[in-house]
Amino acid sequence: MTHERMPSGEGVAIVVVPRDRFSMFARCLDAIEARTPPPFRVVAVAGGADPATRSYLEGLRTMRPHVTALLPDRLLEQSESRNLALRQVRERFVVVLENDTIVQEGWLPPLLECLREERAAAVAPLLWWYRGLHAAGGSFEERDQDGAVAFDYRINYSGIRRRRIDYPENHCVLIDRERLADFEFDEVEPFDVDLGLTLRQRGLSAFLEPRSLAHYEAPPPLERRDLPPFRLRWDWTAWERSNLRFERKWGFVYDRACKRASYRRQRLKFGLAARYPNALTLAAANLAFGATNRLQAAVAHRRWLRSGAARLFRLHATE
Repeated sequence: MTHERMPSGEGVAIVVVPRDRFSMFARCLDAIEARTPPPFRVVAVAGGADPATRSYLEGLRTMRPHVTALLPDRLLEQSESRNLALRQVRERFVVVLENDTIVQEGWLPPLLECLREERAAAVAPLLWWYRGLHAAGGSFEERDQDGAVAFDYRINYSGIRRRRIDYPENHCVLIDRERLADFEFDEVEPFDVDLGLTLRQRGLSAFLEPRSLAHYEAPPPLERRDLPPFRLRWDWTAWERSNLRFERKWGFVYDRACKRASYRRQRLKFGLAARYPNALTLAAANLAFGATNRLQAAVAHRRWLRSGAARLFRLHATE
C-alpha cells in the first residue's frame, strides 16, 4: 500500500508496548506498517517475552530498518515499558500505542494536524471495540467531601468532535515532547488520568481528534504466551499499591469500587488458567471471555440504539 509522505522533518516515533498480551504484536505492527504514511519509526518493547515473540520482533528488526525492538529479560510494568522506549527516541512527536490497539487507515495525519492547530501537548483518537464506542477521551472532577478532596473520573462517550479533554485514554496517544518536556510515565494507577493531571499542572492541554480512529481488540484470544503479561497486568495487589501512590501524589481520595469490579471480572474470566496454565484451562478462559463479550456487546448495542447516540454520532461524522 502506498501513502503520501508526511512533510520533511515531521517524522514520528511510534512506541508499541504490550497491554496484557504478547500475541498481539504482529497484528498491531502490521497495521502500523500498512496504514501509516512515512517517515516514521517503531520502537517495540517486550520485556520477558516468550521465544516466539522474541524471535518475531528480532526478525522484524532485521527486515525493517525503521523498527527497533527492546527485549529485556524480565516482565515490565506498564510505565517501565513506556519509559524504556521514550528514552530511546529523539523525535519531537511520539505515539504511545498498546499492542492490542489496531490503528485504522489515515489515523496519524489528523492527530498531527490537531496537535499543531490546537497547540496541544497530547491528542487521542476515537477508540472503538467490540461493544461499539470505547472512548472519546476522558473527564475528571474534584469536590470537597468532609474536608478531603474527592476525585472522580470517567470515560466520555459523547461529544464526538474535536475538543479539549481532561485526559487521553492511553491505548493510543500522540505526545508533543517539546511541550511536554522531560515527561515519564509514573508507576501509578490510573496512569492515563495521571497524564491528564500532569498536563493540567503544567498548563498544557489534551484533545480528542475523532477523524483518527483506532480499535481496541480485547481478549479473546489468549495464547499460552500471554499468561505471564496478563497476570501482571491484572494483579489486584499491584493495582492497590499503584493506586495508593496515585492518591498520595495528588492528594485525592476516590471510590475504587468500579475499578475493583473490573479487575475482579478479568480474574474470574481468566479462571484456573491463572494458577494452572494448560490447554484446557486456557480454552475455558477464552470461552469465558468470548461469551462475556458477546453478551456485553448485545446489551450495549440495544442501549446505543435506544439512547439515540448512534443518530447523533452519524450527524457529527458528516459535519
